[in-house]
Amino acid sequence: MASNRYRSYVQRTFYRYTFSIILFLCILVILFLIINIKWLTTSKSQRNNAKIAEVLEQEIVSYKEGLKALANDYRIINLCKRQTKEQTANVNRLLYDFSNSQEIRGVFTLVDLQGNLICSNLYKDNRNIFLQSFLYKSLVSKMLSDPQRTFLVPSRLNYSYNQTGDLLIGCTVKDGNEAVGFLFFELLDEEIYETVSRYNVDDVILTDQFNNLIFSIGRQSEDSMGKYPVGSSQFEKNQVDIIELNGKQYLIIKSILNDGTLYLYTLTSISFQQDLFRYAILFVVIMGILILTLLKPLTLLVTDKNLHAIEELRKSILEMGRGNMEYSLRPHVFEEFQELNDTFRQMVLQREELQKRNNELMERKRIMEIRQLEEKINPHFLFNVLETLRYEVMIDPAKASEMIMAFANIMRYNIYYRDTIVPLKTDIEHVKDYLMLQKMRYNRRLTYSIDIPEELMECKVPKLVIQPIVENALKHGMKNVETINVNITASVENENLRLSVEDNGSGIEPEILNELIKDLEREDVYKEHIGMYNSHRVIRLLYGPPYGLKIESTYGKGTVVNIIFPINRGDDNE
Repeated sequence: MASNRYRSYVQRTFYRYTFSIILFLCILVILFLIINIKWLTTSKSQRNNAKIAEVLEQEIVSYKEGLKALANDYRIINLCKRQTKEQTANVNRLLYDFSNSQEIRGVFTLVDLQGNLICSNLYKDNRNIFLQSFLYKSLVSKMLSDPQRTFLVPSRLNYSYNQTGDLLIGCTVKDGNEAVGFLFFELLDEEIYETVSRYNVDDVILTDQFNNLIFSIGRQSEDSMGKYPVGSSQFEKNQVDIIELNGKQYLIIKSILNDGTLYLYTLTSISFQQDLFRYAILFVVIMGILILTLLKPLTLLVTDKNLHAIEELRKSILEMGRGNMEYSLRPHVFEEFQELNDTFRQMVLQREELQKRNNELMERKRIMEIRQLEEKINPHFLFNVLETLRYEVMIDPAKASEMIMAFANIMRYNIYYRDTIVPLKTDIEHVKDYLMLQKMRYNRRLTYSIDIPEELMECKVPKLVIQPIVENALKHGMKNVETINVNITASVENENLRLSVEDNGSGIEPEILNELIKDLEREDVYKEHIGMYNSHRVIRLLYGPPYGLKIESTYGKGTVVNIIFPINRGDDNE
C-alpha cells in the first residue's frame, strides 16, 4: 500500500510526471518552430509584400496620372512649340515640384518633336546617354504610333552621379491631336531602395513580364542575361514558395503590378529558423537527460525544503491559536509560506479589529438613536410642537394634520427603522419631516431647500447621518442672525457620494472650528457636538478613512458640512 505521507507523494509526483513534461516540452518546441516558420514568418512576409506592392502601385499610378495632366498643361505645350527662357524656367519649376511631391522621386526629360532636349534635371553627360540610347529611340517611335498611351518600361541606363533609374514612364505631349513633344520621368534606383528598405525583408525584386530584372536590393538575384531566374516559375499572385539562392533558403512571395506588366518578389531568409529548430531539438534532448539524471537528488532536496516550511507554518498557526501573536517563522523559509503566515496573522488581527469596530458601531448607532429620540420627545421640543399644533388646528386643520404625520414619522423612523444602511430617499424624507416641524416653529426665520438628483435617491447611506448635521446648523447657526437658510445638495465626485449641508448662519469661530476638526479625528469624544461626531464616526467605522465629515466655515457668513462616503447604488443593505 502506497504511503500517504507528503514526502512519498512528492517523490511519486516527480517520477510520474517528469517524462510527460519532457515529452510535452518537445512537442511544444516543435509546434512553436513550425508555427513560427509556416505562420508567423509567412504572414509577416505576406504583409510586407502587400505593403511594398501597394506603395509601388500607388507611385506608378500617381506618375501616370501626373504625366497625363502635365502633358495637357498649356505651359508645357507652348514650350514644346516655342522656347523662351521664362517659359523654360516655369516648366522646369513645374516638373521639379511634381517630382519632389512623389514619395519615390524621379528625373525628368522634356524633348520636342525634332528630338531636341528642352528641359531636364539630368546631368549633361546623362542627357546625352538618354538621347542616344536605343531605349529612347524605340520608345519615341512607339509613342508616335500610339500617342494616347502612357508607356512604362524598364530603364537601367548607365547614368553617372547617382541618377540611375529603374523605371521609365513616358507620355506624348499633344496640341489637340498633333504631337509636339515627349515627356519622360525615370524613377530613381536609390529612391526605390530607400522606400522598400523600410520593410523587414531580405530582398525586394522587381521584374517586367519577360523576367528582365528591373530592381533588386542585393543584385545577387540577376543571372548573366539580366534575367531573374525564379521569374519563370509558375506561381500565382501572393503565392508562397521556398527557394534556394546562393546557398541559402528563402521564403519568396510574388505580387503583380501595373496590370500584369510588372512582377514584385520579396525574399525572407528562413535559415535562422531552420538552425533554431535543430538547436532547439538538441537542447531539449540534453535537458531531458540532465533532468532524469538529477531527478532523485532533486526530489529529496525539494521534499525536505517543503516539509521544513510546512512544519514551521503549522507551528506558527498553533501558537496563534494559543494567543501568541508574536511567534515568527525561522529563517530560510520560502517566501510563499512566510506570506501565508503573515496573511493568516493579519486575518486574525483584522477579525479582532473588526469585532471591536462592530461593537463600537453598534454603540454609536444606539447612542445616536437614543439621542435622536430624546431630542424629539424632550419637553421643550414637544411643547413647541404642541403649541404650534394648537394654533394650526384652529387656523389650518390640514396643516396641523400634516405636522402630526411628520412628528409620527420622525418617532417611527427613530424607534422602528432598524436597518443601519438605508436608501438616501428614506433619510431625506426624515430630514424633510424634521425641517417642516422646525419651519412651523421658526416661521420666517427659517428657509430651506433640498436639491438632490433623482438618480441618487436610491444610493445607500448610513441611517440618521444627515439629520444631526441639519440640527447642528439650526442650533448653532441661528445665533445672532435674524433668518437662516439651510440648503441640502448631493453630487458624485470620483465615485464618491458627497452630501452637502450649507447654511448662511453665524458660522464658527476659527479656534472652535479647529478644535472641532481635531475632535472628529479622535475616537473618544463625547461632548457638545456628539451628533455631528457620531455621524462622522459611523461613516469612518463603516468605510474607513478618508470618508466622513469635512467642515468649512467662515465666522459671520455661514458653514458648509460635506458628508463623503463611497457611492453604493446596490439593493443590498450593508
